[in-house]
Order: sequence, then structure tokens, then C-alpha cells
Amino acid sequence: MTNALDDDREKKPVHDVVNDLEQRLYCYNSEGHRPSFVKVQYGDILFLGQLKTLETEYTLFDLDGIPLRAELKVTLTGYCSQKEENKRFPKRSPDVSRMVTLKEGQTLAALCNEVYGDPLLVGEVARFNNLNGYRNVPSGTKILLPMLKK
Repeated sequence: MTNALDDDREKKPVHDVVNDLEQRLYCYNSEGHRPSFVKVQYGDILFLGQLKTLETEYTLFDLDGIPLRAELKVTLTGYCSQKEENKRFPKRSPDVSRMVTLKEGQTLAALCNEVYGDPLLVGEVARFNNLNGYRNVPSGTKILLPMLKK
């Protein structure tokens, strides 16, 4: 707001401009318990993310100490949609624990083979779920598949 640019005629105080930008970037999403997502577009480049840090440094003041110029350093963290995340980290990944319901005709060994790529992990999964055995587990049984390493 030093009148160095043609669009400085509005004479909105720098502090107000900084506050407006902070409000836009740090609009806290109380449902998600995090800052809201922001979209930054520069030419053909499109970035989706969330505010990580925002630092403001006032660099020029008038004779009364009112800021005329400010530099803002913004750090954003990347964001990808649920669809993109599912492509990168499929739900059948062995490094994610999850609850599944055993289907009709499905064996615990077959489920371990499908998820972990190793039917021999069936004993560990049965012990983890406090099952007496793994051969005759009825369909409809809820099984917690933990993160296991081969």
C-alpha cells in the first residue's frame, strides 16, 4: 500500500489485507478438525493442499508505525482426493488393518492369501481374533485383519 502500483488506490490497510488472506487460508474446518483445503492456481499449474504454516513479516512502515508492506511465507501440504488415495493405497494393502466379514464359502486361509499374499498367515490372524481354530470359521464372522509382515 505504498502507491507503487496502480491498484494501490484502494488504500486498504496492509494489516487488513494480511488478515483477509489468513482468513482465506486458515478457515478451520471444525468437522474435519483441520484447516480447510485450498486451491492454488498459477497458469496451468494447479495445487490442492492445506495450510501448514503462515509467517508474516512487515517490511515497511509509515511515520506513525502503520505497516505499508508485508511479506508472507506460506507452506502448504499436498492433498489428494479419496479416489486418488485409493489408487495409491488400495484397501487390500497388507500394511493397513481393517475389519472384514467372512463371506459364504470363503475360508480364512483364502482371505489371508488375498490380503497378505500368504495363506500361511492364517494362524496369526486366528490368534489375533481369539479364534479356536481357522478351519471351520462360519460365514458372517467379523475378522480384524491386523498389519502383519511376512
